[in-house]
Amino acid sequence: MTYLDTSALVKRFLFERGSARVRILTTSSDEVATATIAYAELYAALNRKRRDGDLSRTAYTQAAERFEAHWRSYTRVTLHDDVLGLARGLTERHPLRGFDAIHLASALHLAQSLEEVIPFAAADTRLLQAAAAEGLRPINVETE
Repeated sequence: MTYLDTSALVKRFLFERGSARVRILTTSSDEVATATIAYAELYAALNRKRRDGDLSRTAYTQAAERFEAHWRSYTRVTLHDDVLGLARGLTERHPLRGFDAIHLASALHLAQSLEEVIPFAAADTRLLQAAAAEGLRPINVETE
């Protein structure tokens, strides 16, 4: 299983730096996991690119359709009290933004449930450093 935060997940549906690495990760992994908040975050990213003129309406529709088809197959970590508690602790130990802390907490919760170290893929150096410090296996999709 490989966990993708939204910065990595969006690269699965748009061509940008790191997209090739994400496609390799998602096709070679038995399962892909992410937090349920990635759903809203991904659509926010797609719509921002569309509004900024970086994504045509057709490309937006195609990316959204591909995302919806894949979303059902992902292991989705829900935002419940255990994850929120982990996120609070992470923000105390690391300089993380709120949703980054939720993604990292979701991955840690999943790793604890599975009792294994899981790969954590993202395109955010600060988040990846925190993931490594917390015992996950970080993968920077933009540099590896």
